[in-house]
Amino acid sequence: MNKFDKFKHTFWFYAQDSFSKTGQIVLGLVFVATFGLLFAIDFFGGSYTEIAIVQDSSVFVVPNEMIESLPERNFHFVSSEDEARRMFDAGEVSDVFIIHGEVRPELTAIASDIMADNEVQMFLLHILTEFHLEHTIASHDVPVETAIELTTPVALHLETADLDDFLIAMLLNNIIPVLIMMPVMLMGSLVANSVTSEKASRVMEIMLGKVHPTITMSAKVMARFVSMLLFILMIVLGVVVAELTGIVNLSEMMAFLGDLISMSVIILAIIVVLVAFFVFIFLFAAAGAIATSVESLNKILTPLTLVPVVGILLPLLVELDSLVMDILVYVPLVSPFVIVQRFIFDYSGIVEVIISIGLMIAFALGTLIISARVYKNGISHTAEKITVKDLKMLLQK
Repeated sequence: MNKFDKFKHTFWFYAQDSFSKTGQIVLGLVFVATFGLLFAIDFFGGSYTEIAIVQDSSVFVVPNEMIESLPERNFHFVSSEDEARRMFDAGEVSDVFIIHGEVRPELTAIASDIMADNEVQMFLLHILTEFHLEHTIASHDVPVETAIELTTPVALHLETADLDDFLIAMLLNNIIPVLIMMPVMLMGSLVANSVTSEKASRVMEIMLGKVHPTITMSAKVMARFVSMLLFILMIVLGVVVAELTGIVNLSEMMAFLGDLISMSVIILAIIVVLVAFFVFIFLFAAAGAIATSVESLNKILTPLTLVPVVGILLPLLVELDSLVMDILVYVPLVSPFVIVQRFIFDYSGIVEVIISIGLMIAFALGTLIISARVYKNGISHTAEKITVKDLKMLLQK
């Protein structure tokens, strides 16, 4: 049996729980829980958007009652544009719509990219277009067909709040750590506990006699990785169904991300998150290989979880273009939390990004090899506490 076949059989040995009836029930519950949570938030906790409306035209006036028919919004009908802009700058409203024009209607929309309300904008454009058509018919005494030809589109003027570099950095400093740490915290302890518990099982002595420990460790981690992907897939499926049924509206958020972050940055972020997962998950596997019991494993995992916390805090405390970051961008335990931001702001070029990702991959593979060696040599190690001398011995066997 070649190495690939051994990996395949070992992988299915560890992954079978994810595809069992129990695993399918769990995945189904994740989907139901995601959809149910979004439904509950929409039904019980939906917040109302604050919008200011300025009627600055004496000809094209949209009745307030018609505007207020749009649900889940608090409309403030303001008498002047200056007052509406003051409310927008103060954060009292998220959007301002100004209706003006005497010959033909015009609409000015002042909105934040995060909270832009496209539904209100399209509603007002539709109503103003109808009013313009009616006004043209009445003014020129022409049939509808002629009025349609004479009617010009409603002029739309868009003003959006400028999103500076600080907002981009804060966005990524919150999203990337979450995308890295959630799956690591979810699967890391499972991998570590699995490795530690198997060391106490004599069955593993038989397995390691037939399958190389590196294959065993990598198959175990990949099985957990697939389980994580299935878990995430159920969450995404729940969100998609909620979107299709109108419970949530992700179009504004996706439009915001599309305007803020380019596709190349999104692809880079996905690559960094995936590589970082293996960097940290192999660290947890190494911790499980070192530990001799569940109690000793907990003592090892506690300081280990502080490592990514430091990586999360550093971008908040140290400038991205500082000398410290120029060095730490090559440290695999820190670089996943800063390399994407540095690439966006041109502090790191494509060569530096490739080197950083390459070092992360090398670190993950090195951790895999070391943990596999300790895993193999530590099967017979039953001491309650493992010392530096014991660890050195396990590495040298």
